[in-house]
Amino acid sequence: MNEKPHNRQNERGNVLFYILIAVALLIALSLAVANSTRGNVQQLTAERARLYATEIIEFSNIMTNAVAQVRLRGTDLSAMCFDHTSWGANDYDHAGCTDDFNKIFHPSGAGLIWSEAPSEAMDATATPDNLWHIYGDNEIENIGSTCGGAGCSDLILVVDELHPVVCQQLNDLLGVTDASTSPPTDSTFGETRYVGSFGYSETIGDEVGGEPLDGKVSGCFQKTNAPAEYVFYKVLVAR
Repeated sequence: MNEKPHNRQNERGNVLFYILIAVALLIALSLAVANSTRGNVQQLTAERARLYATEIIEFSNIMTNAVAQVRLRGTDLSAMCFDHTSWGANDYDHAGCTDDFNKIFHPSGAGLIWSEAPSEAMDATATPDNLWHIYGDNEIENIGSTCGGAGCSDLILVVDELHPVVCQQLNDLLGVTDASTSPPTDSTFGETRYVGSFGYSETIGDEVGGEPLDGKVSGCFQKTNAPAEYVFYKVLVAR
């Protein structure tokens, strides 16, 4: 009679022991799944960054071809027009825009469809505008002529405020640096919209840290002056 309560106490102790083991196993399993998921997210981020980088490069090539097409049809560079209602302003409007033949975003011109840059490629902390930009006040080191003046400024397509991983993937795809290397640096760049004439603000790729951009018609770099941001450029016309 005295052994039965003792046996029941042992049974309760064993059950509690097994419950604790089961809880520990569940916790271990949950941590393993969480770590696995985290690794997959990191891998997915790199894969998606490469997709966005590819999209950016493809559009820049399309834009380059559109510019070349309009020029081959006889449009002078000073008359080339990037104006479109979707910019939300007349930032690219100038005298050359009175003729639809000169317009990149018009069926009578190059017929290019206006679009925004992929918002998923942007650095959310930089409050990006998701817009492409066409500037005429920068020269790229050793692309065309390099003279530090308006006569050597290149016509370039720019998208800035990019996520740094996208910038790395861009450089890997373009042969500037590999995907594990931090992007080249440059203190700043000019942001004067092209409206038929060139100015001069900066030379991209001429500073310490920017050497990988030397002689590159396309690349991505970190602008180090405030506000710091990651910037992709493509030379549309080298001068």
